[in-house]
Amino acid sequence: MAQDQQPPSIDQVRAQVSQMLDSLPAQVPIAATVLFKVNPQKEGIFLQNANALTEATRRLPGCNVFAFHKAVKAGGPSEGIEYLIYEDWQTRDLFRTQWDSQHLQRFQHSVGDLIVAPPDLRFYYGWREYRTDIPGQGQERGRYTDRQNSSSGYGGHGGGNSYASMLSFPYAMSLFGLQQVANIFNPDKAAQSFENLARATEGELSVPLRAAFQLGDAVQKAAYNMTFGAFGNRNNSSEPFRGWSNMAADMMQRTTAAAAQPFTPAPQDFSTQQQSYGRNEPSTARQNAPSAAAQTQAQPASGWGPMPWPAPTMPDPPQAAAPAQAPPSSSQPASAPASAPSPSMAEPNISPDYPYAPHYVDVLGSRMHYIEQGSGSTILLLHGNPSWSYIWRNIIPYLSPLGRCIAPDLIGFGRSDKPQIEYLWRDHARYVKAFIEALDLRDITLVLHDQGSGLGFHYAMHHQENINAIAFFEAIVRPYPWDKFSTPEFREIFRKFRTGGVGGEGWQMIVEQNMFIEQLLPQAAGRQLSEKEMNYYREPFRTRESRFPIWQFPRQTPIGGEPRDVWEAVSEYSERLQRSEIPKLMLYATPGALLTQEHVTWCQQNINNLQSVFIGPGLHFLQESSPHRIGREIAAWYRNLPR
Repeated sequence: MAQDQQPPSIDQVRAQVSQMLDSLPAQVPIAATVLFKVNPQKEGIFLQNANALTEATRRLPGCNVFAFHKAVKAGGPSEGIEYLIYEDWQTRDLFRTQWDSQHLQRFQHSVGDLIVAPPDLRFYYGWREYRTDIPGQGQERGRYTDRQNSSSGYGGHGGGNSYASMLSFPYAMSLFGLQQVANIFNPDKAAQSFENLARATEGELSVPLRAAFQLGDAVQKAAYNMTFGAFGNRNNSSEPFRGWSNMAADMMQRTTAAAAQPFTPAPQDFSTQQQSYGRNEPSTARQNAPSAAAQTQAQPASGWGPMPWPAPTMPDPPQAAAPAQAPPSSSQPASAPASAPSPSMAEPNISPDYPYAPHYVDVLGSRMHYIEQGSGSTILLLHGNPSWSYIWRNIIPYLSPLGRCIAPDLIGFGRSDKPQIEYLWRDHARYVKAFIEALDLRDITLVLHDQGSGLGFHYAMHHQENINAIAFFEAIVRPYPWDKFSTPEFREIFRKFRTGGVGGEGWQMIVEQNMFIEQLLPQAAGRQLSEKEMNYYREPFRTRESRFPIWQFPRQTPIGGEPRDVWEAVSEYSERLQRSEIPKLMLYATPGALLTQEHVTWCQQNINNLQSVFIGPGLHFLQESSPHRIGREIAAWYRNLPR
């Protein structure tokens, strides 16, 4: 481009893209990528704008994927920090809603002031099925075929060739296995061979089976990346965008969309690689945005990572709130060493502070502690095991402008009393009901997690006249046969938790070794909990005697028909939940622990008046990995509830 040639304005670029979109069939799938080089001094503003764009776009129908990725390269961002946006839509018409939206136009008009080089904009459409061949010298890596004309690409017709192929397949697989043994010292080559074989097999599947394969493959890769991603970056040359991370979590948004097909750039790709967004309109970005350093989470030394997700400005804590007393930092009681958590899958800017004034109410002869913020209709947040109201600290600021947020500590947990009771499920149900009555709570919206979900569902289904709505995640929505409970690994440890009585194997793990706090909690938090956060979680359970309620909850979980009274109670509220007209919101993550994909699908198919929202990667204690997303989603849903 000549130096005196002015780049086209954003309006000119938009006109060209609109002309291209008009030339496409209405139902053709479409995807797009844009590569930005962002001015390091303005990265904070860019992230704010990108955050707003992402949140608005993911709410639109037909959006399979919308994700930002950030380049993390050694040597510093002297030439600009690279960001990639990738989006995938079910049809051109649904994408057109995004293209014509006000939120996209605001972002486009602001980005010209934030970048140091022309953006690279590319569209992809008209894709067909893809199969990968293992290439020889000079061969192409893969081949695209129309299914109607694909038979010639697979060796022709005729019974003789078909039977010969049936005989040659096991022979070829035997040699393939031998080759993989030879590749034992070349893992990259072995991995590529398996990838090629998997892609070739995928090309032979029918559309429903291929969709099932793609979903299962995304789940497996997401689980693998979450577990092993910290041990090194993979460079998978079969990925469509080399050098960019595989964001399996974002790809999992396809689970609620129509089955997506593999795609390739069409021969008539529309590209504005040599064009830049002009600066013919003033930027709408806030100039007082936080610095990029303050908003960026730790990234690997090189490669690509997910775009940091900036947290919104948090409301000030209530004026009446006394400074939180720091938890004791004295030596811990005899316990197992803290277990290293899984690689982080968390949002940035998760505060460890607990700036809430304590409140107490007498319930059945004991004091129950709770925190309170906001005014209006009641939003009651019930925690699970082994947490307490501390776990809601980063979610309440999103909800307190909308109502009176109350988060109690279950009896025996947090700063509530620990009376001499058995801490059976029915005991907790009795105390929750009495707590609600003691505070005379009315028109309640429940926000439920873990064991708190069962207690909340139970109350709600027996007092539907007092319930406005129910939001839940990682919840007990029905009783479990053993083979349907959680993941195999968690299932095994839960069996041990329930083994033996006082002094038995479960007692040793939970009461003597404090395993729930020191190992299970940090492993299932989805990120590295700080020492300050761990001390808050340790605070209520520093003695063996104080851990008795933690020990009882696994034994009171309805699995395999036991305990019988809990199994029957949960079965009852599950049946009522399916028929109830009360508005419900289910948030879920991948891979999850209680709400695995199977249970998510069951809820979507069986629970009446349910809205479900995928919030990204996560394990069990989602309040510690995605509090900002949880808070935003519940707040948005709450605002739209019928009044």
